Amino acid sequence: MQPTRSILAGALLVTAGALGSAPVHADTFPSHPLTIVVPFPAGGVTDMIARQMAQQMQTSLGKPVVVENRPGGGGQIAAQSVKRADADGYTMFVAATEMFAINPGLYRNFSYDPLKDFKPVTALASSPLVLVVPQGSPVNSVKDLVALSKSKPNGVNYASQGIGSIGHLLGGLFADKAGGHMTHVAYKGSAPALQDVMAGQVDMMFDPVITTSPLIKGGKVKPLAIAAPRRSPSLPDVRTLSELGIGGLDAGVWFGMVVKAGTPDAIVARLNEAALKALKAPEVTRRFADQGLEALPMTPQQFGAFLNSESTRWAPLVKASGASVE
Repeated sequence: MQPTRSILAGALLVTAGALGSAPVHADTFPSHPLTIVVPFPAGGVTDMIARQMAQQMQTSLGKPVVVENRPGGGGQIAAQSVKRADADGYTMFVAATEMFAINPGLYRNFSYDPLKDFKPVTALASSPLVLVVPQGSPVNSVKDLVALSKSKPNGVNYASQGIGSIGHLLGGLFADKAGGHMTHVAYKGSAPALQDVMAGQVDMMFDPVITTSPLIKGGKVKPLAIAAPRRSPSLPDVRTLSELGIGGLDAGVWFGMVVKAGTPDAIVARLNEAALKALKAPEVTRRFADQGLEALPMTPQQFGAFLNSESTRWAPLVKASGASVE
């Protein structure tokens, strides 16, 4: 019995549909250039990390990897461009702690969910926060700082990188745990805040080792403690807050790579493989060390668990701070 024309047509449609929905295989990926989207302008730390990764990953993947800077909106502009892209692994999002764990609770109307809209590839690097005071400050220890905050009628003030920043949240947590009276002063980024710390206009600040290490080594500010589980290789003589008897204040800036949700696991695995290889490259290791960064390689599963834990950790702190941005 010969098949009818309608049955043949139906079979062709089914076949075409199956072909159209066929999974993307890692052995054919990539077939054209890839893009890393960064939510900051060119020249910053996140941009540097992305460009180091792009340079190394294109060698492993055999295709060009370009960096696209889309700053603004607390990461929303960059994230939306990745959300609009196909879920095929050709568009990656490299961002910092704020975009993944803090800003969703900070902005009143946030346009993406880091845990639902993206698929983790790997964490990339981290830099602990260090507590610094002006070089000319009479304070030479955390104990001195707490005592000063209790002795002054108005206490001491602490600078941060902005409303809802890690420096803001950690400063508030430090005040709660250490005691004393500490008033927050928000700036627009690390640079202007550190300028006022150096000038003695503010009493203290928590800022990443990335930006403070050169100032510490140049005698511009004094480090009192590292807010991390262990000492920083960049500042090996600076003790941790835990060593000084103040626990529960481990915090730092970290950077990670994700792709759009729905990207095939095989493609994510291929990107993870290329990213981890890049993190081991001598040039990347050297550049990270120069910046006070430590590589933070993870499997996609490990990074997914890390993203969940960081979101759980920071969300209540943002809420408790009362900070919000339109």
